[in-house]
Amino acid sequence: MGDAELSHVGSLSETIVAPRTDPVYNCHTYLTKVPIGAIQPFIEAFTEPGEVVADFFAGSGMTGLAAQQLNRRARLSDISVLGHHIARGYLTDLPEETLRGAATQAIQRARAATAPLYETRRDTDNNLVELIRTVWSFCYRCPRCDVEITYFEELDEKGKSPRSCPGCGAGFSRRSWRRSDDVPVQVVVRGENGRQVEQPVSALDWRNIASAHSDPRLDEVPSLPIEPHRETYGRSGLGKSGMTETAMFFSPRNAIVLLELWKAIADAPDSSIRQKLRFAFTAIVPRASKRYQWSPMRPLNAQNQTYYIAPVYYEWNVFDLFVRKLNAVIRADGVLFGLQPMLTGLSSKDVTYHITSADRLSHLEGASIDYVFIDPPFGSNIFYSDMNLFQEAWLGRVTDHSSEAVVHTTGRQKNGAAERYANLLRASFEEAWRILKPGRYMSVVFGNSSGRIWGLVQRALRDAGFKPSPVHVAVLDKGQRSVKGLNSGSEGVVTVDLVLTVQKPDLGERAMGAVFANGDATALVREAIEDLSDSKDSSPSYIYANILRTAIQRGLVLDNLHLGDVLVALRNAGFSVSSRTGLISCTDSLPVP
Repeated sequence: MGDAELSHVGSLSETIVAPRTDPVYNCHTYLTKVPIGAIQPFIEAFTEPGEVVADFFAGSGMTGLAAQQLNRRARLSDISVLGHHIARGYLTDLPEETLRGAATQAIQRARAATAPLYETRRDTDNNLVELIRTVWSFCYRCPRCDVEITYFEELDEKGKSPRSCPGCGAGFSRRSWRRSDDVPVQVVVRGENGRQVEQPVSALDWRNIASAHSDPRLDEVPSLPIEPHRETYGRSGLGKSGMTETAMFFSPRNAIVLLELWKAIADAPDSSIRQKLRFAFTAIVPRASKRYQWSPMRPLNAQNQTYYIAPVYYEWNVFDLFVRKLNAVIRADGVLFGLQPMLTGLSSKDVTYHITSADRLSHLEGASIDYVFIDPPFGSNIFYSDMNLFQEAWLGRVTDHSSEAVVHTTGRQKNGAAERYANLLRASFEEAWRILKPGRYMSVVFGNSSGRIWGLVQRALRDAGFKPSPVHVAVLDKGQRSVKGLNSGSEGVVTVDLVLTVQKPDLGERAMGAVFANGDATALVREAIEDLSDSKDSSPSYIYANILRTAIQRGLVLDNLHLGDVLVALRNAGFSVSSRTGLISCTDSLPVP
């Protein structure tokens, strides 16, 4: 597919909307993955059935799944041990009855080995039942009068933090008040009518918790150290909190149940069954930890991007989580394999996954790939290898983070971090150029609030040998925003990405080494705000992305632009950003500059 066939590109929209709500996406958590619905339009535009798609920042393998569904082959690679595990789990196809039967056996064995740790008495009829979850709270000591408070008990009706000490009136501060032991404050069970009900913590609950704390099996729970050189060690203040082992992020009770469930899965008779059950197991690990946040309205999600533990958190029944996840896995399988008989002889064997760095693709021959689709890490936003430690402790193999494409902002690795990141991206793009057939295309998903990082990407693509002018630039909207993303009006967080598609020159053709000019960021921002009257449901991220797209299409770099500049310009033009929706609205009658 060369220039003569670029008519396919005309079918690609300038805005790709693919919400992160489909069964495949939600089956297993992996940071910032792209929904297969966002990848498939690009595969269809730039390849034909039977051709080979490569992704060397593959993560959890979404590109491989998207390619397989479209009757293409895929060659995936990444440094991530967890990503490799997740991709293999997705690609393992088992009959539903086989998977359910094996899961039931594993749960029964684990329950027998851990009873009665989740046992409690229902208040309404005094019957013994298995609890659904327990709510835990931090406790603090007042530095002035030494009164201990249970944080949960001091919250107001809206769940807001206490303001002062109930003993002496001193101002409350989570940063300066000393922590004491966490305590359970509430148990949730299924009532006689089948609905979930909350009840106080009983003496039986306390005995089971104490039993777990003294259980010798705690020494068997897989754990990995979170070392000071890890970026999130400093960002999360782990030295101060003492939370320097992954096992510390699980309650003793849940750690023991996870251990026994992992052992039971290991005894499954078939390797494919073990693979699929372990896939479901690692998917529940974040929610089985203390990082699952309580909320007065409804449970929030687990903190997958940080080591943060909220002052009120859940200890969720591991068996309940596992059964829920098993159902999610079966729903995802229905999407992935339900159409399998319609495919022309392709199977999961046509998707391979190597654990290797993106700048070392020796397993792929030169000019052997028809199309590349990649989603590289966005600079300093997320440190995948740090967050993967929780699951990789169980998998028994750890990602080599020495070649991770990230920009460190703390510690010794901060020095020269941007240069190392640029060099790795450039080397990765050079490998993409090498493995691509002449005249073929690569699409790069990227998002960053700094124009300087965007300029780095543009120059790295040019230096690798790709044509400097992209053939297509799309805004990618993955829909559902995080809490931090919704606060982009004040925090400067990008909630949409761009997808740049560039071309490798054809045989006998040379890419001209363009010199990118610095664009006038102020003029481009003004131009974008002037166009706001013609658009609806805009967000600062959309405006920022469109400014970048315009600059890239014009061959410009915007090294001095930051999302924060867009936010300031919007406020000066009389616009505000809703903290609830993240959307822009006009606050007064000020003229747009």
